[in-house]
Order: sequence, then structure tokens, then C-alpha cells
Amino acid sequence: MTITRLSETKKGRFAVFADGEFLFSVHKDIFLARPELVLGKNLPVELLEEIRLEDEAWSCKEKALTLLEYSSRSAGALAEKLRQHYPPETVEATIQRLTELGLLNDLDYGRRLAADLLHLRKYSLGRVRQALYQRKLDREVIDEIMEELEDTDQIGPIVELVQKKYLPKLREPQGRQKVAAALQRRGYGWDDIREALRQVAENDDEGDE
Repeated sequence: MTITRLSETKKGRFAVFADGEFLFSVHKDIFLARPELVLGKNLPVELLEEIRLEDEAWSCKEKALTLLEYSSRSAGALAEKLRQHYPPETVEATIQRLTELGLLNDLDYGRRLAADLLHLRKYSLGRVRQALYQRKLDREVIDEIMEELEDTDQIGPIVELVQKKYLPKLREPQGRQKVAAALQRRGYGWDDIREALRQVAENDDEGDE
């Protein structure tokens, strides 16, 4: 195919036309690194496709970096977003490259997220697991993180939560059952809820003396 027109766009890209028809556009850095892209040059279809794929890979990587700059993500969540714009094979190669560069690390990301959910948002361990799953982390990564957290105190956060949010309801008729149900919906286990409510009741009785 013969290059018949090369047109620079306002977005820092070059539109490539061959045999009078638009083929694709490439970023200017790729264009400048490809001396074969000159007017009147006859290029095989395979080479033109190679150039197009090179630009696609570059564009996908830039999109990924922009998304990561805006918000930390797991590899799975990032891939899901990228697949809205790029073919699966291009996305897979991009994810692999960013992982090799250390820009994606699901284990570190999951650990940081789990710590924030536990200590700042007072999530139960069950709810943390659910949140990690929703962030598209692999099951193996989630299992490793949850194993590290298995000795985390859950009673203290329940006591704090009840005293902050549920104490008036706890004093209502059948309040204990209602509060326990609300805590179970948050993912806390019954044994931890029972002990936490015992401590709250004990503290409440001492306060009334």
C-alpha cells in the first residue's frame, strides 16, 4: 500500500492515509520513530498493521497509567476498565508489563485496602473479604490477605460501633435482637457480636451506678 497522505492532528497524532483512504492515526512519538512512514512509500500491509498495533499498545499503557494516577486499582479492575477501549490481548500485555514494572501489585493493594476498611471504616472481616472480591482481586490473593488478618480483634470495633451508633436502639424493647441483626448484616460473626454486646451492657450498667 502506498502512503498518500500524512496529516498531523490537534491531539499530537498523525493520521496515515494509504491509497487515498484513511488507515489509522499514531502518536507523534511513534510516527517520528518510524522513518518508513513517508509520502509515496510503498509499505506491506503487515508492516502497517505492526505500526498500528504498536500505537495501540502505547495508547493502552498511557490510559492505564492515567487510571492508576487517578485511583489505585487491582490488575483485574484495571483490565476490566481497559477492555472497554482495547482488545483483550492488548490489555493482557499491558497488565503484564505494568506488573513487571512494579506499578501493579495486587497483594500490596489488597493489604492496604483491607487495613483501611478494618481500621477506618470498621468493616468486619467478612465484609472486607467481600470488598476485596468486588475489587477484582484473585481468590489466592484474597485468601492470603484474610489469613494474615485472621487474628484481628473484631470485638473492639463492634463495641465501638454499638456505642457510637446503636446504643439508643439497644435500650429499646427487643433492641438487643435488632442490633445483633444489624451487626450480622455488616458481616460480624455471632460469637463476636454476643461478647461485644455483653461488654457494652456491662459498661452501661457501670455507668448507671
